[in-house]
Amino acid sequence: MHFVSITYSVAIQELCRWGFYLLLNRAEAGLNTVSANPKSPFNRSVFAFVSGFGYALMSSLVGYISLLVESIGPGVIMCPSCPQATLYFISAITTSLFSLMHIFWMMISFEGFSEAPQMKGWFKIGWVIVSHYGASFATTLNSSTSVNYGCVYSIVICLAIICLSVLIVAISLKSRFRLSLRQTS
Repeated sequence: MHFVSITYSVAIQELCRWGFYLLLNRAEAGLNTVSANPKSPFNRSVFAFVSGFGYALMSSLVGYISLLVESIGPGVIMCPSCPQATLYFISAITTSLFSLMHIFWMMISFEGFSEAPQMKGWFKIGWVIVSHYGASFATTLNSSTSVNYGCVYSIVICLAIICLSVLIVAISLKSRFRLSLRQTS
């Protein structure tokens, strides 16, 4: 049951991410005119970061508020795979990690969509989709009773995805910085 809903929800989120890129791409000229530095080569990265932050905030609110609604009433729900921790604590950590991932995924996907005819653009788009599915399916370890400390594995997987995503963003920003230095000199 979880696998079907995760498959559809990630696919819909990635389609919305692409649609948001198309929308922002059309508005980019207008956004550049009101930008503090309209000719900066980093404007698209800033727009992607801000878009990712909004996307992460929306995703976090939708994901965590539904859990908080369940918390109304007596008692505490413990995490099935980590019975020492409450489900609210594990979900708060997971929500925070997904917020970071959404920010970096938005930055990577915007780069990938703009570089899509090249192989490295398709690699970035593929990374976002595969890592989003990987992180989402890793959260099923939180509710698994057959995997001891599944919540720890889930958190470690999400942290590894964040680290690799940060590396991809850093390499991309570094190459953009070098390109802007060459153009100014």
